[in-house]
Amino acid sequence: MERRFYAVELAYDGTRFRGFQRQPGLPTVQDALETALASVGVRAPLAVAARTDAGVHALAQVVSFAARAALDPEALRRGLNAALPDGILARAVHRVAPSFHARNSALARTYVYLVGLPPPEGLAPYAWTLPDARAFPELHEARLDPDAVRAALAHAVGTHDFAGFARPGEQRGTVRTLLRADVVSATWAPLHAIVLEGRGFLRAMVRNLVGTAVAAGVGVAPPATVRELLAARGRYRGVRAPGWGLTLVAVRYAPGTLLPERPPG
Repeated sequence: MERRFYAVELAYDGTRFRGFQRQPGLPTVQDALETALASVGVRAPLAVAARTDAGVHALAQVVSFAARAALDPEALRRGLNAALPDGILARAVHRVAPSFHARNSALARTYVYLVGLPPPEGLAPYAWTLPDARAFPELHEARLDPDAVRAALAHAVGTHDFAGFARPGEQRGTVRTLLRADVVSATWAPLHAIVLEGRGFLRAMVRNLVGTAVAAGVGVAPPATVRELLAARGRYRGVRAPGWGLTLVAVRYAPGTLLPERPPG
């Protein structure tokens, strides 16, 4: 029987889950999605655009799979949302070409990290609040220089060996390309969004980069620390930003890759 190929766009609140990838005995996004797919008769291996860590959120995660049945994308979206737990939403389902793979076909991924001093109350679960005595015990006031954060991240833009920002024991190649790094500051609140777009990221790479850049922003490290860690390629020993401030906001594919199955509204 001919197989057909699909991609699901997901949004989720990472505070409810121990990351995307299945872990025995722990609530994960993958486990919840596989259970929901099984409830509508689909049992298939999943490919994911980004294996987000515990606490990390997503607005546009992409998961692909193959099925023997001919599935109506909108009916599948509704069925998934009826079966998924609170905190996960199937935003859209698309038919895709047999060559599509959620991870391998992605051209770029964009993450946003929120830092607040403090953040507005409704955003507190999704932002790193400064001052943070655990990360910066010497910092006693809430301050952040976005220009210093931007200067630190500028050292990481381009193609580099990011071993110095990887999780210990990283087995994959550690060369990655960071396409863009910026800081957008809100005018209505003491809130800053660190935007990172890259072709791919190592585990913990974004949070380690953000932690180092924020250290520069609060004045406890020079912006050149990012350059030094890239050159050293040793074990990361800086501040790791907490997971709850990080959100996967976009995964970019070639135009026309995801067929227009998104429901109106």
